[in-house]
Amino acid sequence: MAVEPVLRFPAPAGTWVEALPVGNGRLGAMCWGAADGERLSLNDDRAWSGPVGGPVHEVPAGHVGTVERARGAVLAGDHRLAEELLTPVVVPHTQAYLPLGDLRVTCDPLPVSRFDRGLDMPTGTAWVRREHPHGGSVHQETLVSAPAGVLLHRLLATGTTVDVTVALTSPLRVRSGAASGAGEGGAELEAVLELPVDVRPWSPDGRDEPVTWAADGAAARCAAVVLRVRTDGTVLPAGPGAALRVLGARTLEVLLATEVSDTPGGPCAGEREAVRTARARVAAAAATGSEELLRAHRADLSPWWGEVHLDLGGAVPAGTSTGELLRRAVDDDGSRRALVELAVAHARYLLLAGSRPGTHPLTLQGIWNAELQPPWSSNYTTNINLQMAYWPVEVWGLAPLHEPLLAFVRRLASAGEDTARRAYGAGGWVAHHNSDVWATTGTAGGGWARPEWSAWPYGGAWLATHLHEHARFAADPPAAARAALPAVAGAARFALDRLVRLPDGELGTAPSTSPENRFLDSEGESRPAAVSSTCDLALTAAVLRALLDLTTTAGRAGDGTGDGTGDEELLQRARTALAELPAPRTGARGELLEWREELPEAEPEHRHTSHLVGLFPLDLVDVRSDPATAAAAARTLELRGEESTGWALAWRACLWARLGRGDRVGETLRRCLRPVPEDAAAGDQAGGLYPNLFSAHPPFQLDGNSGLAAAVAEALVQSGDEVVRLLPALPPDWPDGSVRGLRTRAGVSVELTWRAGRPVRAVLTALRAAHVTVHAGPPGDDTTPGVFRLAAGERAEVPVGPRNPENPMNPMNPVNPMNPMDPKDEEQPT
Repeated sequence: MAVEPVLRFPAPAGTWVEALPVGNGRLGAMCWGAADGERLSLNDDRAWSGPVGGPVHEVPAGHVGTVERARGAVLAGDHRLAEELLTPVVVPHTQAYLPLGDLRVTCDPLPVSRFDRGLDMPTGTAWVRREHPHGGSVHQETLVSAPAGVLLHRLLATGTTVDVTVALTSPLRVRSGAASGAGEGGAELEAVLELPVDVRPWSPDGRDEPVTWAADGAAARCAAVVLRVRTDGTVLPAGPGAALRVLGARTLEVLLATEVSDTPGGPCAGEREAVRTARARVAAAAATGSEELLRAHRADLSPWWGEVHLDLGGAVPAGTSTGELLRRAVDDDGSRRALVELAVAHARYLLLAGSRPGTHPLTLQGIWNAELQPPWSSNYTTNINLQMAYWPVEVWGLAPLHEPLLAFVRRLASAGEDTARRAYGAGGWVAHHNSDVWATTGTAGGGWARPEWSAWPYGGAWLATHLHEHARFAADPPAAARAALPAVAGAARFALDRLVRLPDGELGTAPSTSPENRFLDSEGESRPAAVSSTCDLALTAAVLRALLDLTTTAGRAGDGTGDGTGDEELLQRARTALAELPAPRTGARGELLEWREELPEAEPEHRHTSHLVGLFPLDLVDVRSDPATAAAAARTLELRGEESTGWALAWRACLWARLGRGDRVGETLRRCLRPVPEDAAAGDQAGGLYPNLFSAHPPFQLDGNSGLAAAVAEALVQSGDEVVRLLPALPPDWPDGSVRGLRTRAGVSVELTWRAGRPVRAVLTALRAAHVTVHAGPPGDDTTPGVFRLAAGERAEVPVGPRNPENPMNPMNPVNPMNPMDPKDEEQPT
């Protein structure tokens, strides 16, 4: 990578979006690099509001009949009645992802002559350095170890000693907090925090209490925070509560672990067990020793960074701070290329720090949140945001990090069966636009619900396509397909049961919404529900295709396990419906219509582009074989306008990439990369990057970071099951560069170098037995440099560059073992 994957700042963080994230998928912290020490804002991905066992939601009696009446209303053109019928919801609101509080490591004031802080992404370490006029210095660093399951914070004073206060504070109810073992060498702090049983996202009338605590702690869940301080100084208690005072320290080490209880019984019934578990984790880390802990931590991260490389020719002067790079990138091409490189590394880092096998999936803010009543509850928003958070994992070589989402989809599949039956009278399973750690599947948003989001029942179908994508990229597709099939089959069954025969004989959906847009009815009123949104039909087609494809793939195993569905009738229904689903329609302006009819949009520049989901990410539109639909999609993007939120801009960059429009990819990414205005308010459509490179909605949403990385990958390499396309949408201001480690659905990874916008070297490495056709260039200007049949582990160079007979890897060199003309091996590329 041309730009070192490090963030640097010359001043302390003044706001949360200037702090730097560390994490191991479960435990996270935002490192402020405070002027007088360090402030670590702590999170645990299990710390959500809700009573022990989670809230219980019942689908109202008669809900199936309500949906049927709404269907009749939209078919009769009574959009007002349909909206009234669809507004009541099953779930008042999803629960909220919560902060645990702050760990403060505060040094007594010392004069500072030089200050810097930063984040080294390959080692997952945030640091703060202070130099003092008399020559001494204080260095602090923070990391969260996945192997050990603990946070490690270290302080080293050189040429001086420091007096330090170590304290835990929390916005949660503190049930207990105490220090123990004070004296020479170290001590421990413990705090037990009570989690609220309910947190409302907001209230339109302001009358409701946003946070509800259990009476006397009954049915409440608890979080334990345990830390051990080791130092060469003297440790004293610092008054009541969870605080310590350290005098005369040259070295100080803090090991911290968290645990969340969910034990039925009395008030915080599981708190003792939570404390014991956290204590044991800290004790094990202390016995291991910090040096061994550091070695294991770095060994855990190293493979993720060594296999991937991106160089766009970015140029940045040595010592440039991240803030200065953000400012330079607005007008300077070299700085902008450097910022793209850094933003991709940062997105991969956030996934590594926020999503590991065995953890919960990323929330809207990953695993980092400082607010008791966070934006949109920092929940799982499944009409684009949760999915987008995971778009880069397969292509950027992070496939194991997909597991938390895939496991969550299986939980939703189980929970959503009852919802599908009671709410729709349908088989299979359903999930709507919002969920939480409790796998909520009902319509959500009581009191302020709007059907354009709350009444949309295709969150499950969209999420199920991630199981399909994971199998397409997998090293062992049959095994992945068998694991995916139960959940995908259930989502497909629900989608089939939702289809209706419209009065003109066409298959469709009714009532139907298009997240999160509205249209104007014949009276000019804004309405959400009509017939057959393009999004509904695309998701239906995608999940049916996934079912059939996974069934075929699973059957290739030849081990007698069958196709995984056990239901030939379901498969036949899927084939029949796929053949009958109507193609997207085109409007008078040449755009892809959002609904079956040409309805005027209430917000023509709406942030969602739900009707283009078939182009990306669902891979239903082939721009080469269906140029008319591609042209309509391009026209839609033009009409949507150039500005939007961070995640919406990232989605548009991905869409432009699929259309082969590198110029528009570059323009859109430029907006993704601009500094967020200091006066940007929550809800503004002004995407960009905060000082710590978090993507802005505003406020921060991690999906914008992930979507940007996905768009860069799509610009460089695209793929199908047996097809790889090189440089299909290269932005003009990336004329020279290289990338290594991009994975493809064709079962190969790609190493690619290009000059003057054209590939000059490309090498495929087979991740499984693969048959691949390679194309190079954008639609209409591409070539086919070769067809390759490779065994697992085999490498082949694609003949894309100038033929240099002295190059031993030249595909035309007769001594090249990968030479497609070599008669010794008919299985070599042809």
